[in-house]
Amino acid sequence: MIESDESGIDGRRWFALYTKPHKEYMVQGLLRHRDVETYLPEIAVAVQRRDRRSKKPFFPHYLFARLDPRGDQMAKMHWTPGVRRVVSAAGQPVSVPDEIVVHIRHRLATMVEEQPVAPFSHGEIVHVAHGPFEGLNAVFDRALSPQGRVRVLLELMGRLMAADLDLGDLL
Repeated sequence: MIESDESGIDGRRWFALYTKPHKEYMVQGLLRHRDVETYLPEIAVAVQRRDRRSKKPFFPHYLFARLDPRGDQMAKMHWTPGVRRVVSAAGQPVSVPDEIVVHIRHRLATMVEEQPVAPFSHGEIVHVAHGPFEGLNAVFDRALSPQGRVRVLLELMGRLMAADLDLGDLL
């Protein structure tokens, strides 16, 4: 087994677990129920809807578990629902130094992922400056993604049609 020099007095070390999509929170709950110390790095997210989480995993599909590599906990990880595998190299689980986990905790405590705010409000008339609808006016509907995609309503063929565009294409 590849080991680091960083181990607790009890021999437990941090290991990264690779989970199935969107199962990080489920795996964390199952492991905590088994009295396994876990750390799921999260980043605060600016949310506009109350039914959305205010945090999300910083490393999607991954979380850390503090395990004794000599005990049966490691073998049980492979049978934990939602876990795909323990991160390994050359077929052996790789421990993560305590300093790395401490550093991640410290850095994430001060970060907030900002959701970009569209400079337009719902119902506002905008001008399409670039793309296939260049030169047309549209009605701004809403922002779609943090990457800058927006929905506008264009009058085409005598009716309003929704179109998804890049925010940078609008004036």
